[in-house]
Amino acid sequence: MPQSGGFWTAMSIFALVLSASLLSAQAELPGDTPDFTFPEELQLIPLDVQEAASETDDAAVAEVPDGLSPAEVALYRAQLAWVNEDWVLARRYAETAASGGDTMAAIMAGLIARDGRDGEGIDLERAITWFRRAADAENTTAMFELGKIARDSRWTSQIGSPRRWFEQAARAGHRGAMLSLGLELRASGIPQEQVDARAWFERAARAGLAEGMYQYAQMLDQGEGGHRDQVLARQWFEMAAEDRHAEAALQAAIMYAEGDGGMQDDDRARELMRISAESGYPPAQGQYGLMMYQGRGGEPDATMAGYWFEQGARGGDAESQFLLAYVLAQGDGRRQDFDRAYYWTLLAEHDAEGAWVDNPARDQLRTALERVLSPADATRIRAEVATQP
Repeated sequence: MPQSGGFWTAMSIFALVLSASLLSAQAELPGDTPDFTFPEELQLIPLDVQEAASETDDAAVAEVPDGLSPAEVALYRAQLAWVNEDWVLARRYAETAASGGDTMAAIMAGLIARDGRDGEGIDLERAITWFRRAADAENTTAMFELGKIARDSRWTSQIGSPRRWFEQAARAGHRGAMLSLGLELRASGIPQEQVDARAWFERAARAGLAEGMYQYAQMLDQGEGGHRDQVLARQWFEMAAEDRHAEAALQAAIMYAEGDGGMQDDDRARELMRISAESGYPPAQGQYGLMMYQGRGGEPDATMAGYWFEQGARGGDAESQFLLAYVLAQGDGRRQDFDRAYYWTLLAEHDAEGAWVDNPARDQLRTALERVLSPADATRIRAEVATQP
């Protein structure tokens, strides 16, 4: 959710004015929805192998290039099987190649066991065995995978703390490990570790990782782990936004709209809000609709505003639900519908995690709607809301 100021709260940016038509419209009452890809560092299956995989669906009988060692043949067949998602063969050949000393094959075998891709069920013991073998060969991906498994306390005594593995991989240049180490340190609450977290986020950011940019910008914006620097925070939020990071795009949009960290610019704010909204981030969808509704950074468009309010509302964002309820009650950009307006007003009382949302404007709208709805309709709608998950 937005961290920069209160500009985008319902009370401060959206003055709810209940029209006379709403308060006296009794006559107008309506009638009674396993990622099986390689980790980033393993997206290395050669093009010729990918092309060969498209020509055969059986890695066991496919022709292999001349001059390969037995371990290289096994790796080649494992790669063919992986591309064709034949996980049984992929595991068999990956383990053969790994036993022959191939590090990539060890990671492949570990990933298959970790996810239970071959139908044998998740087998973390086997995964750890293969990841350890690759980690012993200084492979940073294997270290990173061990760190992720170690987050589960059931495995910590066997393989050590996640921080240990993340730090080894991070110091060897693994971007994801830099980020994960930063998150571990930031969560500790220890002042010096906040400083260290910020440094690791900066390294991940400068290595081009969008989530690292976002985390680093957050710490800059909030003055965690060092001095507050909103100018630099806005720059990093914006860079992450250009990499389609939805939360960062929302933060950058807010900063441009409020003039935090630089000149105020509604046009750029709207552009960044669009990136976040189109990425499917519900809080930004409602705020993008609000910019359209108010004509900030472009021409007003109540119809499209209503569309984006609804997208955010259906995504569980309480403020989007309130905004949708408002335009339904007003009949502005949406056909006037007090029934659905009351429905969304009630849903807007809690956020996506079920926590109560304090919004006096929403409460005012709810009271007004209860004046125009019949007691029977209000009871029916409350019962409908109560059945929502």
